[in-house]
Amino acid sequence: MNLSSVFLLFLTVSLCGILVLNSSAFTNYDVGQPSPIKIEIEAVSGGDRYNDTARFQDNVLILRHAGGKSVPLDSLSVQIVGIGNSYKGIPGSGGEFLFGDLVVYYEHLNIDKKNPQFEKNNRETLKDGLWSSGEILILTGNDSKNSSSTSVFVSVNGDSGTSQNYGFSSQTAAEIFVFQNSAQSKHLLFKKKISFSKSRPT
Repeated sequence: MNLSSVFLLFLTVSLCGILVLNSSAFTNYDVGQPSPIKIEIEAVSGGDRYNDTARFQDNVLILRHAGGKSVPLDSLSVQIVGIGNSYKGIPGSGGEFLFGDLVVYYEHLNIDKKNPQFEKNNRETLKDGLWSSGEILILTGNDSKNSSSTSVFVSVNGDSGTSQNYGFSSQTAAEIFVFQNSAQSKHLLFKKKISFSKSRPT
C-alpha cells in the first residue's frame, strides 16, 4: 500500500468518526438516572389545519410540576413527535401549509426567542427562572418568535424550513419528551404518549 492510499484510508476513518460523534450528540440521552421531578400532563388540545380547521394557537399542551426539586427553565428542552402541519413561507406573502410527520423541539423553556404570548401564558412560572412544584408550563403551537430568530424548531417530513409554528392532528398519537440538559449530558425526565383533542382547555 503506497503513501497516498494510507493517507486516504486515514482520512476516511477520521471523517467517519466525526460523523458518528456528531450523530450521537443529537440522538443519545441518559435514561439511567431517576428523574428529580414528577411531571404530569394537565391538558392537551388542538388540531391541524386540514382535518380540524384548527389554528396554531389552538394547540395547547399544559405540563405540571407535580413534585421534586426546582429545575432551571433554561436547562429544560421539550420534543413532541406526531402527525400534523406547519407553514412554509411568510403568511400573507406566499407560501403553503405542510402536512405529515411533525417534529417540534423547544430548545429551552425560558422566554428567549419566543412569542410574547409565551411570557404572558407563563408569567408566574417564569418569574424566578425555575420550574417548581405546583407550577404549570403552557406550550402552544404559536410559541415561535419568528422563523429566523426562534428557540422553537418545527419540521414536517424532514423539512425544517417552516414558520416554526405547529398544529397536531386531533385523535392521533403523539409522544412528548422532556429533557434536562447540561454541557455533559441530556437526561430524559419524562416521556409519554398523548393525543390532542379538538376542544381547547379553559
